[in-house]
Amino acid sequence: MTTKVNILIDGGFFWQRFYAINKRTPKVSDVLITVNDIISKVRAKTNGATNDILWRVFYYDCKPFGDSIKDYTGKKIIDFSKSQIFADKSKYLKDLGSQEQFAIRMGELSFTGWKQDLYSKKFKPDFKQKSVDMKFGLDMASMATKHIVEKIVLVAGDSDFISPIKYARQEGLLVYIYPMGNHLKPKLHEHCDYVL
Repeated sequence: MTTKVNILIDGGFFWQRFYAINKRTPKVSDVLITVNDIISKVRAKTNGATNDILWRVFYYDCKPFGDSIKDYTGKKIIDFSKSQIFADKSKYLKDLGSQEQFAIRMGELSFTGWKQDLYSKKFKPDFKQKSVDMKFGLDMASMATKHIVEKIVLVAGDSDFISPIKYARQEGLLVYIYPMGNHLKPKLHEHCDYVL
């Protein structure tokens, strides 16, 4: 029996975990390797009972912040669109969106002020993501309601996803989680069918 699998990647989580493991920022090729690894692990869990095929990858992230703001002293203007980080992340997301079977879901990154690092005492901009978790949850609910796939794999570590996970399972989907070596919160573990 052929079963379709969607992989939902929390881009912020993926970026952070990849950097913690590899001490470098990820490339598009790293995402593709991870996707292949996930599909292999899903197939291993069913031990040949089903023919699991990748249907689509949903990647949730924010465009890098590209506005001009005053620095923490209020005297100097900083144009974030001129930074190397802005250029690199923009290219990464554009290239990722051009991959086959990939859908990019973009939220917004908003500047909320300056915060001082406890150790270095340097001031850093504080950014907050908007709409990413909501889009993640809505897509899960849509996949479950429309029965587009039989299985979903979450690359995430946020317990905010428990409600959509529960709904997806009630609708008959098998839910896998791939925590990338991160400690999995007990509640999140409890509500997923498999941990990869």
